[in-house]
Amino acid sequence: MRSSFLIFIGCLYISTQTVVCIAQEIEIIKTETEFRIDNSEVPQKAKAFISNFKKSRKFKWLREEGENGASIEAKFKFKGSRYSIEFTPQGVLEDVEVVIDYSEIPVLAREQIDRYFINAFDYFKIEKTQAQYIDSELNIYDFFIREKVGLVLKPYYEIVIKTRNSGEKSQRFEILFDHNGQFINRSQITIRRDNILRF
Repeated sequence: MRSSFLIFIGCLYISTQTVVCIAQEIEIIKTETEFRIDNSEVPQKAKAFISNFKKSRKFKWLREEGENGASIEAKFKFKGSRYSIEFTPQGVLEDVEVVIDYSEIPVLAREQIDRYFINAFDYFKIEKTQAQYIDSELNIYDFFIREKVGLVLKPYYEIVIKTRNSGEKSQRFEILFDHNGQFINRSQITIRRDNILRF
């Protein structure tokens, strides 16, 4: 799921030729809710796109609501993997997320992510890893359905992690990295939603 990220930047002018900028991460608290919806409530455009995944036997539709608005999600299994495809309420494709093993992230990117975790937390446990793809409907179709030769989509990595620092209570975060393993943003999860769907 995409989430906004805010940065406060303060710039200190040391001389006429030197500028020092300090960036401070602002924690986002994620308070989304998900609930099942009937097939009749799903935009036709979204259903038309999902129909391309014909090998999947069962789709589950949900509506997600949060501070940034609402979205429609289809969750299903396809070719042995768990998929979550997100649309706007009007049925416009937003992203495709595929559950993967953390070990499936390329080594160099995974090393970058590991360094972030080690520096940020005293203790951490990875609970869920997803490859997130944001592209045009045509490229998404060609990549996942047609498996077009030569087409490469670079994923983001969305990782749900349980953490604890010394003297603090444990917390759960959803952290987003780019395809090179560079940190993008993190959101604190206040409500677990994994009891809604299990495969």
